[in-house]
Amino acid sequence: MVIAPEYSLQKQARLVHALCVLHNFIRVHDPDDLDTTIEEELTRIPEPPEQGDFGGSISAAEKEAATSRRDNIAKQMWADYVEYLETRH
Repeated sequence: MVIAPEYSLQKQARLVHALCVLHNFIRVHDPDDLDTTIEEELTRIPEPPEQGDFGGSISAAEKEAATSRRDNIAKQMWADYVEYLETRH
């Protein structure tokens, strides 16, 4: 995300509860709306995505660049966390 959410954190938290209420309402008043039961969904084994689902193959250079970027982000996050801990004391 590049910009802050449009809604306050309090409204976002309330949205979760509202969606749960809506979900439960639909389950009670229209149970045939669901294609699967909870038990079926929990026991379903997902199929692994096909390579084409991700836009093709990834070259070794692309994989290395992504790995490097991920590692740099993790290092910066750790450094920020350590700095935060030091300012707390």
